[in-house]
Amino acid sequence: MIPIIIHLVKLRRYRKVYFSNTEMLSELQSEQRSRSRLREWLVLAARVLAIVFLVLAFAQPKVRRSDQSQQIGATCVSVYIDNSFSMGREGTNGILLEQAKKKAREISAAYPSDTKYQIVTNDNAGRHRRVLTREEFVATIDKIQLSPQTSLLDEVMTKQRDFDAIASCSNTHAYVVSDFQRSVCDWDKISNVISLDSTARVTRESTGHQSTRFSFIPLAATGQGNIYIDSIWLDTPLANVGSMIQLSVMVSNTGDKRIESLPLKLYLNGEQKALTNIEIEKQSQAIAKLSFTVHVMGTMNGYVELSDYPVTFDDKMFFSVNVKPKLHVLALHGTAPNTFIRRLFDADSLSNYTESSLASADFSIIDKTDLITVTSAGIIQSGIAQTLAEFVSDGGSLLIAPPADCDIASYNTLFSALNAPHLDTFVETSSACTWLNREAPLYNQVFKHVDNDVELPSVSGYFPLHAMAGTAFEEILSMANGAPYLISVPVGEGVAYIFTAPIDPKYSDFMQQALFVPTIYNMALFSRPPLHLYYTIGADNMIELTAIGSSSSLTFSKYGDDGHTVAETRHNGKHSYLVVDGIELDAGNYLLSNGSEVQGISFNYSRKESLMQFFEPKELASAIKSMPTDNIELFNNDSKPLDELIKQRSGGTSLAKWCLLTVLFFLLCETLLLRVPFRNWRPAMKDNN
Repeated sequence: MIPIIIHLVKLRRYRKVYFSNTEMLSELQSEQRSRSRLREWLVLAARVLAIVFLVLAFAQPKVRRSDQSQQIGATCVSVYIDNSFSMGREGTNGILLEQAKKKAREISAAYPSDTKYQIVTNDNAGRHRRVLTREEFVATIDKIQLSPQTSLLDEVMTKQRDFDAIASCSNTHAYVVSDFQRSVCDWDKISNVISLDSTARVTRESTGHQSTRFSFIPLAATGQGNIYIDSIWLDTPLANVGSMIQLSVMVSNTGDKRIESLPLKLYLNGEQKALTNIEIEKQSQAIAKLSFTVHVMGTMNGYVELSDYPVTFDDKMFFSVNVKPKLHVLALHGTAPNTFIRRLFDADSLSNYTESSLASADFSIIDKTDLITVTSAGIIQSGIAQTLAEFVSDGGSLLIAPPADCDIASYNTLFSALNAPHLDTFVETSSACTWLNREAPLYNQVFKHVDNDVELPSVSGYFPLHAMAGTAFEEILSMANGAPYLISVPVGEGVAYIFTAPIDPKYSDFMQQALFVPTIYNMALFSRPPLHLYYTIGADNMIELTAIGSSSSLTFSKYGDDGHTVAETRHNGKHSYLVVDGIELDAGNYLLSNGSEVQGISFNYSRKESLMQFFEPKELASAIKSMPTDNIELFNNDSKPLDELIKQRSGGTSLAKWCLLTVLFFLLCETLLLRVPFRNWRPAMKDNN
């Protein structure tokens, strides 16, 4: 009414003008009054509509889509910020992690001040699982740094889905801000998380709770190429003083360019020991070889290094080599020792050889023994059989070669304890071995190539074997008639090796074959646990202690640092383990000490983050479309602030801006109506004729 009243108030008064002839003036006055009346009505309409739309603009009108509904009750917001190493790459707007933190702040700005928040990261810190206010939420965001930890996306979403039970909220909005690396996205498991949430929806709604609404916010880097050290290993399974060790290094190139002459350096105990150049094709891998010599007993700490930018966390790989004492071999025999086994180990500078008759054997040294050989023993007492079985079960290696005239029953008692095939009556017949199991662990890294015409042993007598139910063994050498000559039987953590023919020139020529030395020597060599050059942070939390004895007082420190912490250990029988779960570790070399002995342990970051393969927004949209619910969406619009998009989603599309533009339009119309004359418009004239 106010604009109408103002419009009707006439501030201008008309003045009469007298003329002698008013016939033509009467027509002109009628024409002007018609124009003025129309203009006044149009101006009135423009003013009224301008006021109406101005009021609507202040009323903040919104339009919701058909799939949007007003949510009632307290709201919880859970934000996952992917702080894995891949988020340290450069994007179009800076480092991806900083972009993620900015997105999180924008999310908080889209909700009322009383909203409850949760932050989820790859770290297992307790502060990232508690309920936060907006101020605490923003303060926690500022402290987030890159982490070596990696979380699977379905595990993250499970934590977010369960947040409403912790915070007692009716509505939970979960946001996933990540680069969506392929290695952490299992869409079947993610779909299962969504399905479980949707299945429980009826129960949740009966208590006033709604299903969790998930929103994916992808971030992309400008490039995806990366060069990194994938893994390292020793070509020789044992490191002894004076031995030459060859280290193999696998380097991966995920980029689209071929890498030529990339320097690869080897450092040992802080000094550079080797350098080589490596060439890698695009989207490929290559293996480089680096060699070093072991000079002293004890721990050797080292790392292999290359240079690559911008992803640098995987450019180093640390390792530790614990140089162990000599191999300990205990040779047990019957009436006479086996001269072939004596010649093999007694003259070896890397072995500590002891021999004794079975009847007078000293089993007090069994804990320090790597290999026990039992040859030419006519009978095995039941007590000795039990001791030998326990030795193998604890990780030792046992070689058994029964003589032709042995007590078969006593041997079968031992074989029953080992769960090995039993001996049948000795058969004096000639045969030759025709098959060698090249894939047997006993020959691991022994042969690069075996000719088909390689000379294998022949026998003039052997014990046939028959396996009992549940017996597991592996044939290593077999004869032409199909009978096994050498088998391996896994027993607990160790292995028993059984020859079906005596190690005696009367019955076999195996001792004259080139295969004899690596076969017998590796039985002792592989009795020790394999060398663990390094462990992976986050994956290996229980580490067996091999270089030092069990102790209740162990210290754990980084190589080169003076500070140390007390290490937690656990014991299981004869085995002791270091527990690193809960310790914040960086990649590097570490030392574990009990005061007198030291064991080196190295840790490296997981290489899951090194493989730069990510889901594109189109792929994410397709995966979301296949989900069993519509309670998941994709935000992929960088042109608008995230808080504006969230408000638009939750409250509908705001019409306030359009209302203000309409107000300006009608004000412009009013101005034009008042200032522009209607000279080109003329009503129809009355014809006096």
